[in-house]
Amino acid sequence: MTFMKKHPFLVVDYQSSVKLLASEERQLKKWLSFASPVVEELLHKKIISSKSIKSIQVSLLICGELRIKKLNQEFRQKNKVTDVLSFPNHEDLRKTNFTDSNLFLGDLAICHQKVMSQAKQFEISYMDEFIHLFFHGLIHLFGYDHELSKKEEEIMQRWEKIALDRFSQIKKGAR
Repeated sequence: MTFMKKHPFLVVDYQSSVKLLASEERQLKKWLSFASPVVEELLHKKIISSKSIKSIQVSLLICGELRIKKLNQEFRQKNKVTDVLSFPNHEDLRKTNFTDSNLFLGDLAICHQKVMSQAKQFEISYMDEFIHLFFHGLIHLFGYDHELSKKEEEIMQRWEKIALDRFSQIKKGAR
């Protein structure tokens, strides 16, 4: 299953290699549309330096444990299942003043089973954990990496909090 959904600012090219319930897929599409103004606000808050971006595109794969483990091994030499992987299209957008109007950030892979287990562990919904991982991955695509240093981890956590707080406001307003 694949679709390309154009939102006012964010374009998500989405594929799933796992079977999602129809209700999960509907909610996923809805929540990804709520992510669009959040990403736009992150740019206004200077997550990267850019004045001309009119749209952002991201490729998203929802996959199972075997696939994400294989990707993690192949690209990060880590032989384990992980929750989200980010494959940036640009080396470091934080050091580049991007001038094109359309920005392809890169690819994200999110593990369906990890979303389910972490949602249960954190006592939140599947969709809340999914959107958290989606924003976490996006922030990596913008050039941030919590594995580099404690300072970088704190910066990344701050951007995640901004994104998730704003997303929560949008979600509540849509009810």
